[in-house]
Amino acid sequence: MIIRDIEDLLAFRETLRISNHALREAHKESLRAEDIFYALFNGAILEHYHDRQRILIAGPIRKTNLHVHVVCDYSDRNEVVIATVYIPDKPKWLNDLARGHQQWKQTA
Repeated sequence: MIIRDIEDLLAFRETLRISNHALREAHKESLRAEDIFYALFNGAILEHYHDRQRILIAGPIRKTNLHVHVVCDYSDRNEVVIATVYIPDKPKWLNDLARGHQQWKQTA
């Protein structure tokens, strides 16, 4: 399966679920479920982890200048699971969309 965008990720899946781990991590970042969904549906794929059947999505947090990273697992044919969420920080991320010296490019 080739996932080019959020629509591809969710196509043919019956369920979108937020894991308990993602909810705990969101709480640590003062994020609510609506922040996660907003970022997911308004974001773009930042990285693919094909071996784990996961993708990293960077999306905006409504009414702020921040982005949240949402890791989604698509290994189950029937559901997509939001595995974890976090606000990117230094030194691992130079900014919301750039890891180290590698600039983000939207995959289309």
